[in-house]
Amino acid sequence: MCPTSGVKAHNDAAALLDIAARTPDLPPAAAAVIADRRIYAAGRRHDPDAVLRSRDEALLHLSSPDERTPWWATWLTKDSVDATTGRAWLACDQPARAVPFLHSRVKATTPDYPRDHLHAVLDLTDTVHQCGDGDQARELLGQAEGLIGTISSQRMVHRFETLSSAVTGG
Repeated sequence: MCPTSGVKAHNDAAALLDIAARTPDLPPAAAAVIADRRIYAAGRRHDPDAVLRSRDEALLHLSSPDERTPWWATWLTKDSVDATTGRAWLACDQPARAVPFLHSRVKATTPDYPRDHLHAVLDLTDTVHQCGDGDQARELLGQAEGLIGTISSQRMVHRFETLSSAVTGG
């Protein structure tokens, strides 16, 4: 994929999300899910203002729950919006802005869900490494190493190995 085709795809995704957000009488939880998706799309488009606007919108909708919440929207919480915001800042090449959101995500995930927790730890590891904090990145890799044996995802193992090489220089 050429660099401009990726931007076009994210612009197309943003346009579809904008259309979905204009659905009349949309339940707040459904609107929050759409806004959550818009956060990440804004990061991929390198649009920091849209990241902030979409985050505010998602949190506003989450603060107004009603009885029309569809079952498929019940997973969205402030913590998941934080996770999306952190990933958006990473996509936007602003890792320092991602750190507090990804720290929150690590704290919010529990070892009861090892794949989710590992994903959160690896995102934060990658972020602090990009910010130049090798000590913290190595500490986080230690946490990830304790989790890697509890999951069966080859993609997560590959990501762990890639980050380990980058952080340790080997």
